[in-house]
Amino acid sequence: MDRKPANAFVKARKGFCYLTVKLFGRHHEMMRIRGYKIDPDEKRQMRRLHPDVVFDWKGITQQLAKKREACRRYRTRPRKRAGRGARNDGPMFGVYEPGTRTVYTNGIPSTAAGVGWLLDAILQLDRGLAEGSSLPDPGRTPSEPGLATVQDGKPSKPR
Repeated sequence: MDRKPANAFVKARKGFCYLTVKLFGRHHEMMRIRGYKIDPDEKRQMRRLHPDVVFDWKGITQQLAKKREACRRYRTRPRKRAGRGARNDGPMFGVYEPGTRTVYTNGIPSTAAGVGWLLDAILQLDRGLAEGSSLPDPGRTPSEPGLATVQDGKPSKPR
């Protein structure tokens, strides 16, 4: 039984167009189309690489024209902020207590970047105090650094 040759078509996904072929019940993307047009060199390359696929370039051009507006609309749509739900939190602030080496903040950062910025600020403060300080108090022993959140004006237990 002879298998009919596969036809190429345009598929749009997440704002980008792809030249696609359906084989064995699955879609296989052969190439991502940039600028909503296919150059003659790319057409030659596709015919050379996939001789068993039928390319109807006129039909593909018409499909690209139809998908162009949908793809542009998808890419220019308003996006939600990263994370879950919208947050109306104010700016994050903290206080560093050098004696106990504890940081009191108004909340814990919700992203890894926020945690990184907080740790960088703590290390910078700690290094600045270490370089600028003379001799430590003989009665005070250095403690481990900690992080504590402040809620309702009361500091919670340091972490």
